[in-house]
Amino acid sequence: MKTEKYQLLEHTADLMVAIYGRDLPELFRNAAFMLFDVMVELKQVEPNLTEEVKLNSFNLEELFLDWLRELLYRFSTRGFVPVAVVIEELKPEAGELKAKLTGEIYQPEKHGLKIEIKTPTYHQYRLEKGPTGWTATVVLDV
Repeated sequence: MKTEKYQLLEHTADLMVAIYGRDLPELFRNAAFMLFDVMVELKQVEPNLTEEVKLNSFNLEELFLDWLRELLYRFSTRGFVPVAVVIEELKPEAGELKAKLTGEIYQPEKHGLKIEIKTPTYHQYRLEKGPTGWTATVVLDV
């Protein structure tokens, strides 16, 4: 099992990443970390605001993409940047997720902006369980 949370992969125009987790909750946490780690200076984010997330999707594959979309939606509409994620409930067979996010509202002068991610895409998307854990490969539209 890879020890890193994610890895940037080569892609011509967009941002392609492989996200790792020993189990599904870790994969979802690492996906949130990856999104904001590539966009802002996460070390500058203070955990002073908590939000809850509840998602229902068709299946696990859609749930994972919906998770990324929800995190990006909260950032683009309210500027919310999570620095800690607790997966409270995850039912992969039912496509359900309940999580608690802790972070703060984005401040450009404090958090910077490395790159802006618009949305995850279906292009080359894979969600796989291997012998040592889970890997999600996602192309992000930037």
